[in-house]
Amino acid sequence: MLVQKRAPVDAGALSPWQFAWLAKLFLWLARSVDERGWEEPAHRYLHMAAETSQELPVDRPALLGGTSGLALVVESFFREEPRYQKARQALHAQVAEQVLARTWRRPEPGVDAEDYDLVLGASGILGCLVSLDAPATAVDKAIRTLLNYLVWLAGVDTPGRERWFVPPRHFNHERRHRSTPRGYVDLGLAHGVAGPLAALSLAWQAGYRIDGHREAIERLSRWLLAQRLTDPWGPHWPEEIPYDLAMRTSGPPQQGDEVSLSRPSWCYGEPGVATALWLAGSAMEDEGPCRTAVASLEGVFRRPFVDPRNPYQLCSPTVCHGVGGLLAISLRFAALSGSEVIRAQIPGLVGNILDACDPDLPLGVQDQEVPGNFVDDPGFLTGAAGVALVLLAASTSTPPNWDRTLLIA
Repeated sequence: MLVQKRAPVDAGALSPWQFAWLAKLFLWLARSVDERGWEEPAHRYLHMAAETSQELPVDRPALLGGTSGLALVVESFFREEPRYQKARQALHAQVAEQVLARTWRRPEPGVDAEDYDLVLGASGILGCLVSLDAPATAVDKAIRTLLNYLVWLAGVDTPGRERWFVPPRHFNHERRHRSTPRGYVDLGLAHGVAGPLAALSLAWQAGYRIDGHREAIERLSRWLLAQRLTDPWGPHWPEEIPYDLAMRTSGPPQQGDEVSLSRPSWCYGEPGVATALWLAGSAMEDEGPCRTAVASLEGVFRRPFVDPRNPYQLCSPTVCHGVGGLLAISLRFAALSGSEVIRAQIPGLVGNILDACDPDLPLGVQDQEVPGNFVDDPGFLTGAAGVALVLLAASTSTPPNWDRTLLIA
């Protein structure tokens, strides 16, 4: 089974972040099913997260693996039990201090994707902080700091070399020196420009607005829309655009251009980009980006499949790069857009995930980022907790507001 009421792992084996997401999973089980008894392991796992953080301090404000992510988990518990007020306040103060202590703008052109992205950077942190109830003054100041940075990031110094351009000095994989030796711009939701667009849009909808904010959302939307590729089934996007192509001002990549095409996942590809465009269109009350977003996600399901054993072109059932993330996004789009094409695919997505589950596995399911390389992971993005949460969202009426961690709503 994916979940059990006793703690299945040794406290020394996991990080505070992993324990926190196991706590979140059991809290959502308590909210979603009639059977009693899920609350106790939820609180126990949260206690384990707190204990482990004493030995492995969380020293960065990141949404996924950092202080703001822990704050989002504790917020869920606090909304039901005031006894978490002290822990909540401490985390709010910690994330604000970490955000305000950092210099966000780099003095030289270009950025490291970790400066602004959803996983470790400003986009994810901002998306978390604007969802907190009645944040303290320090948190509000951190929100304004992140907003100012992302609005600045959305500007352009040189056409084709946007401020979110990643130069070679910030590459963290050797393959990038071979594939994009002069740098690149990233389009994905997890590590690319779709992340800042989603975060700025969510902040706008939450009532946090600064000078240049609207223009930043509109500029990033236009840029993403201008990079779309089209085929008979709908619009889609590459993972990234190399520097030489980005500097070309004649439009999106063309037939024959060397761009890395994306799998239809949360982190990269149409589902993540469509999410950012939907949020932007909703924030700006502009139906254009919303229509493109729906057409893009519908295209994922209309496109012919090359491998019938892998009908969604995804080899893992997990959230980040697998079917779990596609299902989470499809659930939101089915509810918000009313698309029957998307709604009709949900049973198949659920079935695909269930086919990957095995009660004989240690955690019931495994991640498979690289075909043939199976990993037991209890966590959220690439593990069993995320898979279980997505299946709960598909099978119960409890609103999955944990998906703010993915910046999809």
